[in-house]
Amino acid sequence: MRPAFIALLLLAGCGPRPTPEMAGCERQADRDPVVQDLIMKGAGSEHFMIENQARLREARQRAMAVCLRTQGLAPRGGVEGRKTP
Repeated sequence: MRPAFIALLLLAGCGPRPTPEMAGCERQADRDPVVQDLIMKGAGSEHFMIENQARLREARQRAMAVCLRTQGLAPRGGVEGRKTP
């Protein structure tokens, strides 16, 4: 094996480990109706998947954020999280 490849494998294993709650939210995000719709539409079309990768990524991120917020694992965003001077 090449030393660069071995180093890459070692670095890949150094990332943060997902908690069981986060793993559950990832599974829930993959079952989200919008995510499933995009996956089904692209099942037979490589062109569709290439054109809609960003939409799929955003849909997954949105579903993941909703799940994390409902479980109390994500900070609230937007104006409700800001303090007024």
